[in-house]
Amino acid sequence: VNESEIKEMLSSESYNPSSVPQLEDHLLAQVKGEAPYMADSVRRLVKLYQLFPETSQPGNIARASLLAALEFPNTDYLALSYLIPHSVASTEPCQTIQKCSALLEACQFTDFWKMFEKLQSYSEDAELAQLANRSVPVIQNSILSALALAYQEAPTQVVCDALKVDSVDAVLALKHAQVVQSGDANTVTFVPTDNNTKRRKVYQESVDFKSISSLMAKIAS
Repeated sequence: VNESEIKEMLSSESYNPSSVPQLEDHLLAQVKGEAPYMADSVRRLVKLYQLFPETSQPGNIARASLLAALEFPNTDYLALSYLIPHSVASTEPCQTIQKCSALLEACQFTDFWKMFEKLQSYSEDAELAQLANRSVPVIQNSILSALALAYQEAPTQVVCDALKVDSVDAVLALKHAQVVQSGDANTVTFVPTDNNTKRRKVYQESVDFKSISSLMAKIAS
């Protein structure tokens, strides 16, 4: 896939169905990790599917949805979801992707991981399942950044559950671990910021993690 050609195509205001095959190839390259995620390319393809239903491929819409959802805490998935017809959004795996995105936005991280397992083992599309499995570290880093934005301290077990890891060493091994000041078996302390110094601890995920949601836009910006 020639990315310069894709960018040139996207610079055009016209929506031509003849560009669908090239955009589909680019989508597959992104799903396989052979090309970097390009939101405009993904949205253009799904928009063309909307405008020209005869070209639509529900499997590609699902793949595009997962790519967008993985950009949490950015709002890529929300923007894309408006282009997806209900007849596709209400079927699998799109329905599960929507639930996963909603759980991330609500910062219900342990419930998210349980739901995400369905995508990791989705047998109808091996490429989608492989993308889900490859993306675990990406999601963990996004969640860790969200916790660091909101809290100065958190119980280690709560952080481990949110990240779906077994120990504080696994937390410290993540790419975004620079947001962690220190960690031991009991407590993870995040680097102080203007935001997290307003909160001291995470006491219960079901209650306190929801307060992170209001800060998501600050990470995305």
